[in-house]
Amino acid sequence: MVEFGEKVKRAREAKGMTQQTLANHLYVTRQAVSRWECGSRYPDLLTAKKIALFLEVSLDELLSGDEMQRIAEKRPVIENPGMKKILLILYGFIAFSFLITAADVILRFPFAVNAGNLATLQLLLLGFAALLTQTVIFGYGFIMEMKDVLTPAKTGAVLSVYFLSLCLTNAQHITAGIGYTGWRSIVMEIVVTFPALLGAIAAYRFFCCKKRQRFWHICIDVVSIWGILNIIYTTWSISRYSPEFASMNTTVNMLLKICVYILILYQVYVLRKKRENRKSLVD
Repeated sequence: MVEFGEKVKRAREAKGMTQQTLANHLYVTRQAVSRWECGSRYPDLLTAKKIALFLEVSLDELLSGDEMQRIAEKRPVIENPGMKKILLILYGFIAFSFLITAADVILRFPFAVNAGNLATLQLLLLGFAALLTQTVIFGYGFIMEMKDVLTPAKTGAVLSVYFLSLCLTNAQHITAGIGYTGWRSIVMEIVVTFPALLGAIAAYRFFCCKKRQRFWHICIDVVSIWGILNIIYTTWSISRYSPEFASMNTTVNMLLKICVYILILYQVYVLRKKRENRKSLVD
């Protein structure tokens, strides 16, 4: 079967047109056209429509239903130029913030070791493991977005690992709790970590797979909204019952987590809309 890139090349050559001429009409670089024709990259569906119109062929001649799906899954989730800049800044800021917080945890290690407090040391180790994981995964997302290759599969990997890292954070909170032992501790751990586990599974299934999309995107939405409400409730509890309001570090950390959930919700919304639009084009 002739691939999209080969079809574009044949249609372009049939009209006696160079790659540069096609690139100028589409307001892209000649290298972009070359990558399309080689099959290493794909244009978005709107650009594919413009290519078909300019080369005077139908979109169906250039793209089969499978190729439309392949284009959508190989393109970055966020393609709006303005939103891509915001996404890049957010990924970078989130990764840097987690890194700073991890450094703060490292500075507290010697005090826990010298005090011989194993419980505190365990909490610090769990927290550090979660923060290190979050730093690495959002740093990876930042690099992929900077290269303009943050596809749905890569986005799903980032978010799945992030939700799994929250299980470590939740385990840290359980360890810090008082009065939970034996089976009660196990039940409490399951209840507290369940939303994060569901989020990890849902993120992988929604971004990386193509079945039961509606169910999985609803799961992600519910987990993310639950996370935001939980953060707001925690902030309210601190402000009400603590003699002093939350420290600057705690406040920034809460705002950071809310930003992460908003970022997740937005990416889910954009990909869902893109897949719906692709389906309507195929139908």
